[in-house]
Amino acid sequence: MTLYEKGKLYQIPLADLQADPDQARKYMDPQALDDLTASIAQHGVLAPILFRLSQPAEDVPPDLFIVAGERRCEAAKKGGLSTVPAILVDGNHTEIALVENLLRQDLTPVEEAEALDRLVKEENYTQEQLGVIIGKARTTVSEILSLNRLPQEIRDECRSNTTVTRKTLIAIARKKQTRGMVTAWNKLREKLAKEATTPGRKQRTAPTPTAHCDWISKATAKLAAIDPASWTKEEKTTFAAALDDLQKTILALLNK
Repeated sequence: MTLYEKGKLYQIPLADLQADPDQARKYMDPQALDDLTASIAQHGVLAPILFRLSQPAEDVPPDLFIVAGERRCEAAKKGGLSTVPAILVDGNHTEIALVENLLRQDLTPVEEAEALDRLVKEENYTQEQLGVIIGKARTTVSEILSLNRLPQEIRDECRSNTTVTRKTLIAIARKKQTRGMVTAWNKLREKLAKEATTPGRKQRTAPTPTAHCDWISKATAKLAAIDPASWTKEEKTTFAAALDDLQKTILALLNK
């Protein structure tokens, strides 16, 4: 029986790893999965997955559940790999998986809301505590949690639709009655469908890497010119939270 140590890197057979039923992400974008598969086939799995142990009974080998990295495991299988680098973790696995997925920007707004709601129900976390965990203001956490008010059919559809923004869904969730939410959602669907099928609709050209670099240079200059000395404490706190979100986005891009 293999004895695993916390924090140590292992090469775990994919056949030994099981999907975690508490995984926040329920949908994998097929194109993104194909892209990741191609990358892994060429370079291997660069970022180790995280796994936990579950001992069903004494003298029985433990089950290995994926805490974070289910998409990497799926891509590794498709790429023909038999093992993946993995690290054993303990503690609050739901919390670890949520934060890791948020940093990698792997969750849709609905998946994020459902994951936070699970932490509230299972761990009795307050909105302030959730804000600390995911690095967002309490008001933002409250808005995210409000998405759990959406009817199940809307949440199911949005779980696999990465084009609908959190802001749009929050506006729908603010409707007082379920009927109002469904009506607003149907109008949005009709609008999106019309925009997608309108003949002659001009397609926006994706910005080039050079354009992105120019934008970053301008943004950097503006940030460097900011002087918060005269700001109130609340303004500084809000701005610090915005900078923290920016830092996480940058780290996620660097990891890619």
